[in-house]
Amino acid sequence: MAEKKEKKEEKDSDVFVLKLNPEAICFSNSGLGDENTMASLKLTNPTKEKYAFKIKCTSNEMFKIKSPVGIIKPDESLDIGVIHCSGKAIPENNKQYFAVYYIKVQDSVKATEVRDIWKEKKNKHDGMKRVYISFEKGAGTTLEDKKKEKKKDGDGEKPKTEEGKKEKESVEEKKDEKEEKKDEKKEDEEKK
Repeated sequence: MAEKKEKKEEKDSDVFVLKLNPEAICFSNSGLGDENTMASLKLTNPTKEKYAFKIKCTSNEMFKIKSPVGIIKPDESLDIGVIHCSGKAIPENNKQYFAVYYIKVQDSVKATEVRDIWKEKKNKHDGMKRVYISFEKGAGTTLEDKKKEKKKDGDGEKPKTEEGKKEKESVEEKKDEKEEKKDEKKEDEEKK
């Protein structure tokens, strides 16, 4: 009888310097399993160092990651889209996960070099943390919903919140002030 190979399970790092929000992902949608369902993972670098990151998942058929590798600069935050693919079974909660890895890189490293860096490192990393996944049939965001929302908002032209509206108005007021100053300056020059 052939022995089953035991899969080497890697543990989360004791020290993980990057911040993840949320610390667990919930794919929620009334059409969960029947249509693509999107969620977002926020990766933040609170340090003064530059890091290369890599995100893996337990099933490449079931999940897609919008930016699976990249660079995160000091004090930078990135929103990384993750998708539960349509036509795939809904697994048991907290059995699947995304694994986020990082390594410290030099300031001169460019984003285009990240994949090569990970190949050279051969899975060596400075830190790793799992983000467990749960599933909930109900209200949520599908990719189709995101596209509709973007069209409705004029591709981000219209701010959704009061704070966004105020910020947009403030920017417009500053533009108006600059134009007025230019006009006044032209008038003054013409008088001379």
